[in-house]
Amino acid sequence: MGQRYILALVLMVIVMFAWSLLFGNRMSKQRSEEKERQLTEQSRETQSSHGGEDFTDANEQQSTDESGRYTQIEQSTEAHVWTERYEITFAVEPAIAKKWILKTYQNRSETGEFLNLIPSTSLNWLAVQFSHAQLQLDAMRATWTANKSEVNLTGDSPEMEDSITFTTQIGDDIKVSKEFTFYRDSYYVDLKLRFQNLSDSSLSTLQVTNENQENGYKLRCGPGIDADLLLHEQKHGGKGRWGKSAGAKAYTGVGKAEKELNDSQLREPLLWAGLNNNYFAALMIPQDGLNAQYLMEDLKDNGTPPALNVAAPIETASLIIPGFPLEANARKTHTFRIYVGPKDTAILKQVQSPVSPETPLRLSKIIDLGFFWPVAWALLWLLNGLHGIFRNYGVAIILLTALVKVVSFPLTHKGHKSMKEMQKLQPLITELREKYRDDPQKLNKATMRLYKEHGVNPLGGCIPYLPQIPIFIALFSLLGSAVELRGAPFLLWIDDLSAPDAIAALPFTIPLVNIDTIRLLPLLNGLTTWLQQKVMGNMTPVTDNFQAKLMQFMPLIFVFLFYNWASGFVLYWLCNNVFTIAQQYLQSRGSNGADETIAKPLASTKSLDASKKPSPSPKQKRKK
Repeated sequence: MGQRYILALVLMVIVMFAWSLLFGNRMSKQRSEEKERQLTEQSRETQSSHGGEDFTDANEQQSTDESGRYTQIEQSTEAHVWTERYEITFAVEPAIAKKWILKTYQNRSETGEFLNLIPSTSLNWLAVQFSHAQLQLDAMRATWTANKSEVNLTGDSPEMEDSITFTTQIGDDIKVSKEFTFYRDSYYVDLKLRFQNLSDSSLSTLQVTNENQENGYKLRCGPGIDADLLLHEQKHGGKGRWGKSAGAKAYTGVGKAEKELNDSQLREPLLWAGLNNNYFAALMIPQDGLNAQYLMEDLKDNGTPPALNVAAPIETASLIIPGFPLEANARKTHTFRIYVGPKDTAILKQVQSPVSPETPLRLSKIIDLGFFWPVAWALLWLLNGLHGIFRNYGVAIILLTALVKVVSFPLTHKGHKSMKEMQKLQPLITELREKYRDDPQKLNKATMRLYKEHGVNPLGGCIPYLPQIPIFIALFSLLGSAVELRGAPFLLWIDDLSAPDAIAALPFTIPLVNIDTIRLLPLLNGLTTWLQQKVMGNMTPVTDNFQAKLMQFMPLIFVFLFYNWASGFVLYWLCNNVFTIAQQYLQSRGSNGADETIAKPLASTKSLDASKKPSPSPKQKRKK
């Protein structure tokens, strides 16, 4: 790996992070402002269609009721669920989930508690909101009851599944129930929403009418989801390097999972929608035939600022179920499957669509592995395969790095050979630069003629390394996003490959860079970068003063750049440095004595000038 290649990678990484820091928040802010304008316009249009004052009064009443929603949830009686995978706490009166704890994953705090994905400011996890304004006001005043206060599917309990049903009556005409079914060893929950018409006439508040084309309801999830911040991010107010893809997402089977769907995606049936952070997701999967639509809403439920560890704190994913007829004394049931768990491909593939298990969901689309995702998926497959053999992801990363080096060896060997040839031409190139220092055009022509005479490609040392750049970027995305590495230990002090390693805490904090811990892997990485420069320096002399000075600081740059990165990625880079040093040493040792000088004319550039002189004509020879 040449110095220019190292420099290009460093600059590329810096540009990626600079772009994310400078434009990520700005774009998010612009999108939020645009969304607010859209919601405001929709509100005005709805107000106009309902005819003025009555709708305004209802809207003000709804706002008043919303202000007390947080107090209602806090004071509500609770229902608790325990399974082998999760613990759920429901607020009974509004019939929503207020805690969803994954028992197989600990949070990042020093307390060692299990991870709760529902923020305390999130008041709409699996809440139902009706599109008809008066029906929604009546629903907010209604009181829910539960048929039981707890479900326990752990330990010696013989049951494999159990359920809780929340029921309410809205006004005099409609009865609504939410039946949640839980499974002992699964991350998903089944939800059946049942609507019963208690009147002797068709219920107009739920079906589409000429007066209201929007009747129906929303099933909501949000706002926000636990950001799962690293410990040093929590201490220093960081928001996480991978937060830009967090928040609401939906998928229709076309393209990628998106925060906001385009026109072509909106014409497709919705497969699922929900919230996600870097490693976990909460997804709502509607049954086929509901014609569910998706809306990403910006909500600020209780008016309190969200905690630092909340990702996308105002984003709510909503499934919009269009209006449907409900005849006199009739009942209607809508089924949803709710997945709350890790973004693990093997687990996601096991989740099927409710009612229609043959429908492909492709839940793995919630995993974002970046631009070079095909390469990243292939590397993840290899990583998991190696882990299956050695049962250690640290060992798997080392072997994956070695495998990448072996596969790329023909390219790197070709690049090494080309750089050796370029090295032999350096004295002549230096001589040409001195000779034509006042005429750049002649210098370029003479240099190209020199390359042509000796059969050297000036780009030959760089081109073989270009195919490795997609692998580097794919590994960068993979090793920072794979939930398999979250909490995965390697050895000794490296107990989590998704977090920076830590040897000891410092009694102070270095400002600007927020360093308060001694980390060994970044320091070793800086040392190997310096050693690599020494090995490469004998082969690729740097003639540009600025580049030479920058390369001197490269090991230090790498130390600070990688200091708070996931130890899995730093381990990969460290191993890559070690393997590259060994490879270059062996190649250089094997070529000593075998490669002579390219040709005897290398001693001087006079042959170049001689080659430019035209050969004497026959007349000139006769005169002589």
